[in-house]
Parts: sequence; structure tokens; C-alpha cells
Amino acid sequence: MEITQGVRFDSLKLSPEILRALLERNIVQSTPVQAGCIPPMLEWRDVVAKAPTGTGKTFAYGIPIVEHIDPADESVQAVILAPTRELAIQITDELRILYTYKPGIRAVCLYGGAPIGRQIDALKKHPQIVVATPGRLSDHMKRRTGRSWTSPGCTSGTLRRSPSGRTSRTSPISSSSAWM
Repeated sequence: MEITQGVRFDSLKLSPEILRALLERNIVQSTPVQAGCIPPMLEWRDVVAKAPTGTGKTFAYGIPIVEHIDPADESVQAVILAPTRELAIQITDELRILYTYKPGIRAVCLYGGAPIGRQIDALKKHPQIVVATPGRLSDHMKRRTGRSWTSPGCTSGTLRRSPSGRTSRTSPISSSSAWM
């Protein structure tokens, strides 16, 4: 299904906190990839999307991820892999914009070339969202410095949590994919 037009964000049944964060940046209209991804992802359906650079893919998956995070649950609820440290940092910055008005949500960005000790300290603060490059995520998994995503069954994929609290295995995580 190809979506060729965006829609107003206030028509997507988003939380007031997300709408406030978007409006604060004068963002009122979604891009086509956002209009196609956000509604099904809010309903916990898997989405595969392809769109050119600069079309808003991070918000397309980031908004549903932030909407689904339970701030009271200190476990890792979303893992996002990025192929480069620059993209990992960019994704983390955009997610922080989205959860500005959602107290209790925390994210950590894990990438090589940065002191691993600081990243371990950040992981001890129980972020619900982990954005990482594959190599550094692997480093943390080998060191067992993470929590739920370092368990033996979670090395080649991730878990998907449904609204009912059920967890099920998804396919392996690939670069620039977001799975919940």
C-alpha cells in the first residue's frame, strides 16, 4: 500500500504530550511515510516501510514507540539499531524531542568511540529505549551490562510486547529497523 499524502498529526489519535512536542516545533502535518506507519504501529501491527532520506522515518516509528512506552516499567521496551554513530545520535535526539512531555521515559545511545563506562552508567538508570550501533550493542551484550536484552534468548532478535502484556519473538533486528 503506497501512501502519497501526509495528514494532520491531530487526526492520528496521538497523546496530548506528543502533540504538544510536535506543535512546539511547528510540526502539524505528517509526511506520507508517517501517515502510513503511525496508525498501524499504534495498533501493534508490524510495518515495513521504505522512504528516501529526509522524509521523517524516525518520527514514523519513533512516535508509536514513545506512545507505547510504559514510564513505570524500567525494563528495556524498545531497541533501535542504527548503522552509524551519527545516525544513532540523531535518532536518540529526535526521540528525546518526542518524549519531552512524557515524564519517566529515558533513552540511551550506545555507540563505539565513546567511553563505555559512561554508557554503562547510563544503562544503570534503566532506560526504556536503547538506540545502538550493532558493534557497541554486541559489546554491551557480551559484557552483560544491559538488563533484559542480555538474556540468552535475546541475542539475535528482540521481544515484542502486546498491549495485553504477552511477549513473543520477532525476527532478527536489522540495521535501521525498529522493533518493539
